[in-house]
Amino acid sequence: MKVICNRGALLEALTVTGNVVAARTPKPVLQCVKLTASDDRLTVAATDLEVAIRYVDSQVQIEQAGETLVAAEKLRDIVRESVDDTLSIEVANDTANIRGQDSHFKIFTQKPSDFPPVPDFEGEAHLEIGGGLLKQLVGQTLFAAARESTRYAFNGVLFTVKAKKINLVSTDGRRLAMAKGDLISDKLPKEGAKAIVPAKALSLLDKLIDDPEESLAVQVRENQIIFHSPSATLTSNLVEGQFPPFEDVIPKDCDKKMTAATADLLSAVRRAALLTTEESKGVRMHFSKKGLVLTSRSPDAGEATVNFPCKYEGAEIEIGFNPNFLTEALKVVDTDEISLEMTAPNRPGLLKGGPNFLYVIMPVNLQ
Repeated sequence: MKVICNRGALLEALTVTGNVVAARTPKPVLQCVKLTASDDRLTVAATDLEVAIRYVDSQVQIEQAGETLVAAEKLRDIVRESVDDTLSIEVANDTANIRGQDSHFKIFTQKPSDFPPVPDFEGEAHLEIGGGLLKQLVGQTLFAAARESTRYAFNGVLFTVKAKKINLVSTDGRRLAMAKGDLISDKLPKEGAKAIVPAKALSLLDKLIDDPEESLAVQVRENQIIFHSPSATLTSNLVEGQFPPFEDVIPKDCDKKMTAATADLLSAVRRAALLTTEESKGVRMHFSKKGLVLTSRSPDAGEATVNFPCKYEGAEIEIGFNPNFLTEALKVVDTDEISLEMTAPNRPGLLKGGPNFLYVIMPVNLQ
């Protein structure tokens, strides 16, 4: 195998696939990337047995087709630190020779046949979605998924597809985010499909979407989901388990409603949260016809009061929320105005940003 690569394009491929490479593993091959040179392109593949990426680099000159398995971190570091516009990679006798104008590196390789299979996108897409829309939907839900939970379904985002509509839902038990949009095409059966996609895969997917105008083809299999763009294919195992019946926790009888500019409320919550601590992680919010007053108090830090003018309908209410949970949601809202609906101090609040985003947040007990 011998290829001449554009250094910048190769670095991009190695950086993206490097996000999958296992940092620690008893299987050394999982710390490698597989390079396959054929058909005027170099395919870089990586997997940790849960998630896999195939990234296509077309900015190459193939002088001899072939494949090899090289240590991902070493190869990426060499490419990153090189100063040449192009690098040549030549593999012979279990050694990869990487050459620049004034440099020559030798990396020992492993047998490509030892590498686990990395699925390619084959057959017809089950659905097609705009890259920009999918990036937005993931951004509006992924932050609310649990980082670590014994309830494995909480560690992913629920995808529900039906009748050319897609709905993403995530929760960590203390809050719930839901975002929806329209598909370009949908060739699934009439009953649609559901899948819980791991958070790690969605974080990688976000990095793969460079052009929001490009569309992604998606296949939903029994225990896998595959996303395919012109430059990359991402395959992920699905999270096992049953996602909680999230519809039951969405408040439906709210009789109190605040409406405000998204950016202004975000600023007010951030300022009120400046004097909170880990022990007093809550902001008190007093709603009335006069508007909203946000306060926080900490024995060690002090007190903060922010007066926020807003439109409010309903009886007065005082309720506490975790300010981080509020700001994380307000940062991903794509509308200039939001509404916050409530029923009682001990019941969840419902934040809405337009018709396609809602966020349920549990109150905190303030002493």
